[in-house]
Amino acid sequence: MKPVEEITMSAMAGPHPPAGRSSRDSGSASHPAGPLRDAIQLQAEATFSAVFDSSGEALLLVDREGMIRRANPRARELLRIKKHGSLRHELSDLFPGSSAGQLSRWWDRGASSVPIEGLDASLASGHPVRVTLRAILPDSEHMLLCIEEGSIVQRAEAKWREVEAELRSVLDAVEAGVVLLDRSGRVRFSNFRFGQLFGLNVGALGVIYDFAELEDLLAPRFRDPKAFTAPWQAFAAGGGEPGHDEIEITRPARRVIERFFRPVLDREGRSIGWLELYSDVTGERQIQSKMLQTEKMAALGQLVSGIAHELNNPLTAIMGYAQLLLGHGLLPGPFSEARKVYSQAERARRIVKNLLYFARENQPERTRVDLNEIVERTLALRSYELKVENIAVELDLAPELPPTMADPYQLQQVVLNLLINAEQSLLEVRGRGCVWIKTRLVHRTEDRILLEVSDDGCGVSPEIAWRIFDPFFTTKPAGVGTGLGLSIVYGIVHQHGGEVSYESRPGGGARFLVELPIVPVPADARTPVSPENAGPARAATTGRILVVEDEPTVAQLIADVLREEGHQVEAVLDSQEGLARLSRRHYDLVICDLRMPTLDGPAFYEALVHTGSPLEHRIIFVTGDMLAPRTQEFLRRHGLPYLAKPFLVEELKLAVNRALERGPNEKQGEKQDEKLAVSDSSPGARKS
Repeated sequence: MKPVEEITMSAMAGPHPPAGRSSRDSGSASHPAGPLRDAIQLQAEATFSAVFDSSGEALLLVDREGMIRRANPRARELLRIKKHGSLRHELSDLFPGSSAGQLSRWWDRGASSVPIEGLDASLASGHPVRVTLRAILPDSEHMLLCIEEGSIVQRAEAKWREVEAELRSVLDAVEAGVVLLDRSGRVRFSNFRFGQLFGLNVGALGVIYDFAELEDLLAPRFRDPKAFTAPWQAFAAGGGEPGHDEIEITRPARRVIERFFRPVLDREGRSIGWLELYSDVTGERQIQSKMLQTEKMAALGQLVSGIAHELNNPLTAIMGYAQLLLGHGLLPGPFSEARKVYSQAERARRIVKNLLYFARENQPERTRVDLNEIVERTLALRSYELKVENIAVELDLAPELPPTMADPYQLQQVVLNLLINAEQSLLEVRGRGCVWIKTRLVHRTEDRILLEVSDDGCGVSPEIAWRIFDPFFTTKPAGVGTGLGLSIVYGIVHQHGGEVSYESRPGGGARFLVELPIVPVPADARTPVSPENAGPARAATTGRILVVEDEPTVAQLIADVLREEGHQVEAVLDSQEGLARLSRRHYDLVICDLRMPTLDGPAFYEALVHTGSPLEHRIIFVTGDMLAPRTQEFLRRHGLPYLAKPFLVEELKLAVNRALERGPNEKQGEKQDEKLAVSDSSPGARKS
């Protein structure tokens, strides 16, 4: 066996020439350029030797039999071999821990470029080292090995394992899902939160090797799979800029995911990987959506007040004169036409009132109410429409249902909206049907009462059932619904501390359930006086009445209605002129608008108080602006009666009769039963 020092690069340059022929002879016979080839080979040998010997790493050349053919100075130093001393020929002689099996694995896997584990061994002196394969040389007969001091490697690996454990612990604790890929697309790291967002367990994450496998697993969960893969594909193509986007997943649950992505750079600014962070922002987006909706509703509330005032004045005149015509014994033809006018004005009034109910922020005014009575009263309002539309209504009202404290007008609005919703559903399906209305005590708690309104219409599909209480959401054709009815129901019920829900009715149709708390009724609480329960307007002692109203048609309507009742009425369009007349003449009652130019209603009232006029106790205000907090506060503070435009003729008569029945200096009542507010009503539906 030749000593290691005598091995040259020619031993690794390729197959040897046949016996009996020199390399030069062989080259001369078959290749005219043999001398040039020999020169190149010698140059390569010199270059290899220079690199091999000058390397700071401990390098060995080993053949297939495990014989050490060459060692560089750093290897000799580490192996404690003299500079010109001979080497041990067997690798196993230097490293007792080595084996033929390890050499075989190196040979078998070295050519595949797959990372190969090193050999942890000890020198004869007991010093720990690690031997790793660096390359299989071109002649395929020798391998290049590197020897590293085991203590340094072990300390470095231990430190890396410690850093990796710390990094994993930190990233597993953060709220964001994290995935890190190297330049070739291999998954280097993914944390627990990443798997949790997408419904993956730790085991499923552990077997993902590269982005292709990650895409196959996750892409079906995204509403738009291309949006998920786009940032990585841009990076893989040589681009990839830092950025963020929002993507929606449908599995394991519908969520909105915010993603931040960016390339990972080394110290020189070169891209070495790709990092993506995922956060669930579904709740935040819902809150933002609600805040935007709240802002829109606040803006709507500011607009509604002015719009309602402008619309309520003409509606008051239209509805009032239509009622006067209907009461004058018209022939069937004109009577039908007058009723159509009233019906359309009533529809417009209801739309305006719905907007006011929806936008109002004041708390409901609670009085003693009987839910059964409210149901019956509301049903009477719709009796004519239900009859002509061939819709039957079946009532199942629990006897002796306990009373509660609530706003009767708002509860009437709840029943009316649910009833109209059922009507429209039935008309949309087949033009006829049945509505069931039930009330009962909730036995599971016995402190709540239940209102159930159901129909045998088309019901609501599950896809949109969760949206039916949203403002302005409607499935009805244009002109049929405004999308406010059910949202008003939801708002009123929740204002009263109750709950409203929807469910499909067995056999088809819809069922709405309204639960209201039973609030104990104080001993001194009385049922409010209103047109629904006050009976027909009684003839009272006639009097001289001054109407102060800047809207000519409304002023004329009030005057015409009261003159028919036998009152002496004067109407002025200017509030200052009204004060002047009060100073010159005697009047028994003043009817005054709240919003007027120059001198508004509150200023007019303060002038009466300042002069000590007894009419401060005999004044009725009319207003189309019940939404404004200033209006509500003024009426509440002074306990003044009012009529909300557009009012009914019967309501005007009742308010005037009650005011004139008081003594000349009798103070207006400040109790709830002394107030008169507008309610849904229609001609021919007066209650006894």
